Amino acid sequence: MDALNRQTCAEHAERHALAVCMACRKLLCQECTTQWEGIHYCRDCVGRLAAAPARRGRPLGTMAMLALTVVAALALIRLAVGLGVLMAGMF
Repeated sequence: MDALNRQTCAEHAERHALAVCMACRKLLCQECTTQWEGIHYCRDCVGRLAAAPARRGRPLGTMAMLALTVVAALALIRLAVGLGVLMAGMF
């Protein structure tokens, strides 16, 4: 924090830097910093983040993962029942 206290804002040379933009690494004063999801950014980088299209998951990949999970669950159930029958026959 001492290094930031000795440095000035990239936009306002008369102000001390209080934060660093996590995208472009500019030093920022209180007025210039903006938090986006708890992380400090400069005005330009926040604009780019806000303008970026939202990432969407792949529906086909999600369906494949769900199908694989169901198949694995059914296989485990069949194995458990088979072991139960085998164990019951031993007694």
